[in-house]
Amino acid sequence: MQDVRHLELTAMADALLASLPIEADAEPVDAGVLWEAQAGVVDVLDKARQRQVCGVLLDDACYRLRHLRQRVDTCQQLFALCARHAVLHPHHASALLVQQLVVPRSIRGQENPLHAAMAKLHEPGRRAINQCTATVQRAVVWRHMLSAQDTLIASLKQSATEQMLADHLSLEGFDYVAAMYELSRTLATLALLPSNVDPLAPGGDMVDAITGVGLWDQAVSLGQKFLNQAASDDTSPLHLMLWPECDLQTACAPYVVPVTDDENKGDGRFRATELARFETQPAPDPIAQVTLDATTLANLLAGDSLQNFFLINNGKATTAALVGIFENLQSAADGAANAVAKASQTLASAKGNANSANANVRSANDRLAQMQERLGANTDKINVNRQGRGVQQLRSMMPEHFGAAFLIRRNQVTPQHYVFGLEDLPGRESLPKTRYGEYLRPDGTPFGDIAPPHPSSTRLPKGDHLVLVIPRGHKTAQVVGDMNRTLKKVREAAGALGDAEGGHVRAKSGLSEAIEGLDSEKNKAAYRVLGSTPFCVAVLMLEVWNVSSESEALKQTMREKNSARATAGIISAIVDLTIALEALTVKLLGSQPKDFISRKSLWVISEEGAERWLGKTLGEVIAKQITSRLIAQILSGSLLFTINLYDIWYAWQWNDQAIYGYLLISMGGLLSALGSIVGGLTVYFGLNPLGWAALLLIGMGVGLVIIMSSTPLESWLANGPFGESHSIDLYLQDPLEAFYRLASLLAGISISIERNPAHEQHATFDTHAKIPHAIRSADTVIRLESRLPGVIGSLHSVSIQADCRHCRILERINNQGVPYRATVEVTDKATRPNAQRLYPNAIELFFTTPTSQISSTGNSRHYYKWAVRAQFILTHGGENLYFPSPPVKDPTKYSSKWAVPNFEVINQPFWADEITHKVSLND
Repeated sequence: MQDVRHLELTAMADALLASLPIEADAEPVDAGVLWEAQAGVVDVLDKARQRQVCGVLLDDACYRLRHLRQRVDTCQQLFALCARHAVLHPHHASALLVQQLVVPRSIRGQENPLHAAMAKLHEPGRRAINQCTATVQRAVVWRHMLSAQDTLIASLKQSATEQMLADHLSLEGFDYVAAMYELSRTLATLALLPSNVDPLAPGGDMVDAITGVGLWDQAVSLGQKFLNQAASDDTSPLHLMLWPECDLQTACAPYVVPVTDDENKGDGRFRATELARFETQPAPDPIAQVTLDATTLANLLAGDSLQNFFLINNGKATTAALVGIFENLQSAADGAANAVAKASQTLASAKGNANSANANVRSANDRLAQMQERLGANTDKINVNRQGRGVQQLRSMMPEHFGAAFLIRRNQVTPQHYVFGLEDLPGRESLPKTRYGEYLRPDGTPFGDIAPPHPSSTRLPKGDHLVLVIPRGHKTAQVVGDMNRTLKKVREAAGALGDAEGGHVRAKSGLSEAIEGLDSEKNKAAYRVLGSTPFCVAVLMLEVWNVSSESEALKQTMREKNSARATAGIISAIVDLTIALEALTVKLLGSQPKDFISRKSLWVISEEGAERWLGKTLGEVIAKQITSRLIAQILSGSLLFTINLYDIWYAWQWNDQAIYGYLLISMGGLLSALGSIVGGLTVYFGLNPLGWAALLLIGMGVGLVIIMSSTPLESWLANGPFGESHSIDLYLQDPLEAFYRLASLLAGISISIERNPAHEQHATFDTHAKIPHAIRSADTVIRLESRLPGVIGSLHSVSIQADCRHCRILERINNQGVPYRATVEVTDKATRPNAQRLYPNAIELFFTTPTSQISSTGNSRHYYKWAVRAQFILTHGGENLYFPSPPVKDPTKYSSKWAVPNFEVINQPFWADEITHKVSLND
């Protein structure tokens, strides 16, 4: 017990509090005075040393418990101060997302695929993440809290401490009440986990961005094990001091007030009659108290710290101390028991999942039914000993208020019984509700052709489980009823306000697991080796694809780079296509190359003139006959060289390692142009040495670009608020814009169009059917899903705007019987869905797709597909954020220009489509 591993944190708390801006309703506290240097004085033990008087140092167990509990309280205060300090950083929201989803190497025991992007973040950026989330400070507090709790447990296990507690709990009068209250507060701190009191660790863990070292909660802490053992073992000294003896028969009958007072035997056993004496007494004067515990409790009662709604209605100040004892002990015991039970269930569930690897293929209805079945089964599993012991403790301490309460079987409840927790509370119909997993009309209302689903409370068994009741005419029933009715009005008002503001069904999204980063790269054809006719056709196909890709990416390139770079890319692709067409034409016509117009000499350079201007060596190898094809080849190589010079600068601006690939491609383009100019070199398989070197460099460069290009998340990390900023990415330094782009990268928006599994070919109305007719008649279901980060849940609401339209495709058949797509027409108006089904992270829309039709001649047919455009709108701080956002390198901001989706293009900023956001196998 002499080894206290960590220093006190009171000074740290005072310093943090002094550094924070004073809140409007907070009282000014000048804690710095306590840490100022004091003037030197004579040691109080100076005379004793002069007389050589010796003393014996005795351990004060009571002081140690009070001191250790104060350390835990200080840790709780520090967690709140650290959170307030972190929120002051402008990029706190982005840093919190990165720390929770990107920094950890594993999440929930599985490898985190996003952690690889941390390699792009240098140490100053990692340090900034720690600063914006107060990670280092919180880690210190986390370890201090665990240390204080471990030391507190070790102290409570000592026999000397048990004897000290027995001595204090053997006091009389208000001193006994104060000692019991102080012990209940101490035990309540053992049930706490650091993540319970750390606002920035909702997932129960925390990882340092620099070192990668993490802290996380254990399934069951040492404090929870200690509390559960003390509450379960009715022979332990601590149990006997805190709880009365009770069995099921006693708890199921009204409390009988003892005729004689409990005897004080000096062993600290629970004395209900001594506590009950103060049930109706006013709070004592703090000045008149003798013990520290009594003075502290009297001051708390004199203030508002222990008041609550029930006590205000009741008007008895001292009752607050008795209620506090019950709440502290019962919550600590229940929390510890629940943690132990949850750990056991998790272990059993893990074993069950290992035997059923295909459990994820179950339908949503099956999972919902199984969850309800488990919920119903668990209602009977009440620990009667623990709950009955708590009821007996409450009744014996406050017989006037709760003496008439008792446990009774649910099926034995009569109208004369007031059931705690089941009456005067807001009903299902009055609470704001979101019908997750239910089939709804397009306007969000339930269908009328099937029976409405039962409330969850009616699905639970109504058998012989125990409930706590009190006679309806008892004054406590009236007080609690008034309190619940007041709460009901508040909840109903809040629900009405929420319905008025909603106006339509809103799909709320949450983050339950880490999001996999996806990145798509487009390759540019680099091989232009002309050989056989089939190979020329393949090259031509690549060049056509190249032109098509450049055309599709024209607007995107203009937004990300500039119009000159986009235009140069189009010109380069067209020149490459022209060269490939020329080569294919020569092969197909079988003409002599010299007879083809593109290969006829436009002018000829004489040998003497070439040697006179370039020297003998270059003059001998330079191309003497200038043709249209030669000019095109030189132009193609020059454009490739110039474009990739710009891409080198652009990649450098974005800290992209693909810069080395663009450098090789640029060198290849230069060698390609030079190889065309130097036509007198020896040719090997259609290319001279410079041409082969160009081909090799371009191939290597394309490979490096594909391998080394940064993913969108890596680009955000390397250039965002925690990376190295350049002039090209200044918009990522804006806190809201940076958070918006990061959230969009992690949103995981996906659109799937599938066959409706509940579809019936000839569906009819059936009042006994479990599935509405509108669902059974729909053959297509479109699912819009988003895994927006969990932090979004606290940012008001997320609404989904979906536009689904028929896409009519006309297909014709040529003379050889090969079908080809002739025309594609998209309807002008959105199609109204038959029904919808809402989930916490998705919405399903049900449609009926028109049938395909074949012409009477059989040479054409038309069929229908679905074109989908969806937008997730987040309302935060009075502003709307539209997901998906443009790519990280695209500085485009939302405006009225993007308010309406364009069905003629895909990958439109601020709109998701069924092709770009198609569900992948990795999702």
